[in-house]
Amino acid sequence: MRKILLTLPVAAMVLGTAAFADGMETVKARQDFFKALGGSMKAMAGVAKNFDAEAAKAEAAKLETLLTTDMGPLFAPGTSSTDFPGESEAKASIWTNMDDFGAKGKAMHEAAAVVIAAANAGDAAAFGAGLKGLGGTCKACHDDYREED
Repeated sequence: MRKILLTLPVAAMVLGTAAFADGMETVKARQDFFKALGGSMKAMAGVAKNFDAEAAKAEAAKLETLLTTDMGPLFAPGTSSTDFPGESEAKASIWTNMDDFGAKGKAMHEAAAVVIAAANAGDAAAFGAGLKGLGGTCKACHDDYREED
């Protein structure tokens, strides 16, 4: 019995470390996804300034591929800035306002569809306007659910 009691704290520490590692992997995966999305937005902004239909189509294809990512696992409970201070920028309010958070994600996907359609049509004005709308959806989510830098 004494051996069991002595091993419980060690087992708890190992399990806690594993949970921490899993949580950090989730935080890192989420950050990597959003860095890629930000890179895509930056590239498309450059295309919009000096519109090139082929470049717009290529960047829109990259965006479309990025948005096939199932974002659910990227927002696993226990991965907020409260859980990982200094590591995660995701506010804990995401998990208490999941309906609103999901609606903002849906708006982002809808705005991206406008950008993709404009790129595929070769419509410079619609591409620029769509990109501005997409950026607005990013800002709306950041304003409510991302810690300030």
